[in-house]
Amino acid sequence: SIMELDVLVMDEPSSNLDAASILDLRKILAFWKSQGKTIIVSEHRLYYLRGLADRFIYLADGQVSHDYSAAEFEQLTEQQRSDMGLRTFALERLLPPVLPQQAKTALALRNFHFAYKNEPETLHIMDCEIPTNRIVGIIGNNGAGKSTFSRCFCGLEKRCGEIVWNGRKYRPKDRLSTCYMVMQDVNHQLFTESTEEEMLISMAEPASDKADAILDRLDLLQFKERHPMALSGGQKQRVAIATALVSERKVLVLDEPTSGLDLQHMKEVADELITIQEMGKTSLVITHDYELIVSCCTHVLHLEHGVVQEQYALDATGFQLLKNFFIESR
Repeated sequence: SIMELDVLVMDEPSSNLDAASILDLRKILAFWKSQGKTIIVSEHRLYYLRGLADRFIYLADGQVSHDYSAAEFEQLTEQQRSDMGLRTFALERLLPPVLPQQAKTALALRNFHFAYKNEPETLHIMDCEIPTNRIVGIIGNNGAGKSTFSRCFCGLEKRCGEIVWNGRKYRPKDRLSTCYMVMQDVNHQLFTESTEEEMLISMAEPASDKADAILDRLDLLQFKERHPMALSGGQKQRVAIATALVSERKVLVLDEPTSGLDLQHMKEVADELITIQEMGKTSLVITHDYELIVSCCTHVLHLEHGVVQEQYALDATGFQLLKNFFIESR
């Protein structure tokens, strides 16, 4: 068993965990530490290790660039850490986004009820409005129904409610051609022999220059000839997002798009979502990544147990609700 081992090595243990589970992970690490174990954690998310990790070893280009004690690392400013490409060390220090003023538009969901075969209902939303031309973060603890919601929204599940948008009813097959979904496990949607081909098959009118421009913006151009399956987890994630961006669908649905991404690549994803919002598109982003939400989301839809618990714009009041969920209720 684990308890008989003296050294434990963990590779991004927080990458697919919700806020509550990250707190549980911290407790487990603290328990192992109290038992005298040596724990090495390779991570992009740092905030949950604050006050727990004793050393921070910073790698750059395969070399140990810095080796900090906990006190030395704590004394770095957020700006210094950001300049090193590191994510925030204290979630509560992140500032709320500044939202541009825009006319309100929305689409309506009706009778979003869904149950998988021989299972109890996992989604029960009678009526709900989703802001359009916005970036909507969909939050909630694991098991809240977020992925089911996205599958129903995109029309991947056939027996699930209706969407009314601009006076038109969108049935599941209409939604399939309006939405582009980036799945949580992107291995299920990368099919071709090269990153560039992956882009071209996602385009209504294939154009290499357009594909290359987006690959460049997501720091992927050097991999355009590479087989997608030969890329790292974070690189594959960005390829799937790039294919969504070139698809020119009106609505993008992204299921945990930044799991396993460092600060730079998380910010590139956030910037791309902002760019496509400026082009009039709508993005729904299922995420446990507080930093991503603060970087780009304009609204939040909070699901628990298959129902909408709260829905708010990320103004000052909404930002406090978001903090309550991610930080202050823990």
